[in-house]
Amino acid sequence: MIFDMNIQLNGIDEEFLDELDEIIEDIRVEYFMINPTTQAQLIKAQLLCKETMRFKYSLPLEFKELQDQNALALQTSSQDELEKIQDLPLIIDSKHLDDDFIEALNATIHKGVILNAKQSDSRVENFAYSISKSSMQEWDKVFIGKLDYSKIALQSDYPNQNYDDFIDIYLKDLSDLTFRAEQTIAADGTRTLLKMFGLL
Repeated sequence: MIFDMNIQLNGIDEEFLDELDEIIEDIRVEYFMINPTTQAQLIKAQLLCKETMRFKYSLPLEFKELQDQNALALQTSSQDELEKIQDLPLIIDSKHLDDDFIEALNATIHKGVILNAKQSDSRVENFAYSISKSSMQEWDKVFIGKLDYSKIALQSDYPNQNYDDFIDIYLKDLSDLTFRAEQTIAADGTRTLLKMFGLL
């Protein structure tokens, strides 16, 4: 089973929805996280989640009043927002992290996921590291080989990467990088996410 931490809204069209059962059965992706950034995207994500239980979403903090039961996490981009967040895990894009933000996160009890995670982001405690196809290049083979692989999350960024390549290339490359079996990486990271988001 795989929990895809980032699927783009523009990839979820009629064709994708028609093939969804096949993707779940053949590719083993069972949950798809949508990370909207605008209110219009949020409304579309909420509708998709209501129609299909396999879709979940993260909620930008500025739209907290629009939260419903399919919001699994809150998006934040600033350490100044941490005090406002108490009830859900966090989603933070790596591009927003700096030394001060990392220090602030480690001084709290927050947990969550770093999207597009780079090696330097592993300093953030209590978080899973969602490694994208591009951010994989930011990891040293020796370093990542010592990382707790239950903290490695997967993201396809579909449609920027199709699901055949996600399994045949991306997951294989991640397996080679970490010296761990593909099924082990997928299963252990997914189990961590399911527990974090209250789905297990």
